[in-house]
Amino acid sequence: MSDELRESRREIARAAYAIARAALDAQRESVRDLRARTGALLTATSVVVSFLGARALTTNHLRGLALSGLGAFVLSLAFSLYVLLPTSKIEYLAEGGALLDLTNAHPDPATDVYRRLAATCDTIAAANELHIERIGQVFTLASAAVLVEVVLWGLQLVLA
Repeated sequence: MSDELRESRREIARAAYAIARAALDAQRESVRDLRARTGALLTATSVVVSFLGARALTTNHLRGLALSGLGAFVLSLAFSLYVLLPTSKIEYLAEGGALLDLTNAHPDPATDVYRRLAATCDTIAAANELHIERIGQVFTLASAAVLVEVVLWGLQLVLA
């Protein structure tokens, strides 16, 4: 194989790895963003429970709305904790050394390393996608629970 062809293949493999690595980085940013927004959501629900919840739970009028709001608060906390807790279900590229050992017998180890790295990143990204989608859905549920909490407690206080 000519040096020019070998270098071309290496550049293609390097580009494939860069694209695959960018997908993993985007997933990491997505999870980081979801967790940051969940922290803000927890702050919001704390403010709501401090102001509306405290008043709604101390009145005896329409007690069912107050308790339903409390249930929504508990759900928002549970969903938020699910999003915030560390998980081993999301993987990132951690061990590249094993790939180097596998390339010793190949005519162009550098190209093979990039090719294997790209394939590994693609595999990890595909495995992460389902879990990242799930925590996004749980964040949506937590947000909805906070909204329900506000509506129920607000309604109870308005009708009282």
